[in-house]
Amino acid sequence: MPKYRNYYIFKKYFFAWNLILAYTLLSILDTLTVYAEEADNLSIDDSMAGEPQELQPYIKETNKDWNLKCIAPKNSIERCEANQIIVNDKKQPVAEISIFKLSDNQVAEAAATIIVPLETILSEGLILAIEDLEPKKYQFKFCNRLGCYSQIGLIKEEVEALKNNERASIYLKHISSGDQQVIIPISLDGFMKTFSRVMKP
Repeated sequence: MPKYRNYYIFKKYFFAWNLILAYTLLSILDTLTVYAEEADNLSIDDSMAGEPQELQPYIKETNKDWNLKCIAPKNSIERCEANQIIVNDKKQPVAEISIFKLSDNQVAEAAATIIVPLETILSEGLILAIEDLEPKKYQFKFCNRLGCYSQIGLIKEEVEALKNNERASIYLKHISSGDQQVIIPISLDGFMKTFSRVMKP
């Protein structure tokens, strides 16, 4: 299985308000890769951020490149997730990842929702490559105005790799990239501290 190379980390990240992601739980591909700068041509639609919402998410704290994003339903406990919005050099959101803990009776330790731009080639799926682990391929669940969603489970080994490494990457194919893959880097700086603040349901 080929190893993926040329991971690039964006030096600056822009944190913006977005909809709280749906909590749903739910493997490499032999193709060409392109530099992460190709993601500068992509963006997810953040136009929904200003629309009225029944439950407004809020950023409870920020740890380097990660946010602890929460909602507090009436007559219920606060729910939080570790969230990062990845932007390109034009300060446009390119992808969003949110990770939350699962209860002890689940096979996976955590679940993640990843949003990528519209016009992503859905049949090619999405590859999540975490440093020190083999990349895994996942399918998309649905798309809406905001972008296209992949909802995945993360086992303990994967969560530990996210805590103890510096980077991960998303690989996908977009209609603008032809037969080549687009690499979207994920900084893990601040993930461990943020994820420690996330409570199990």
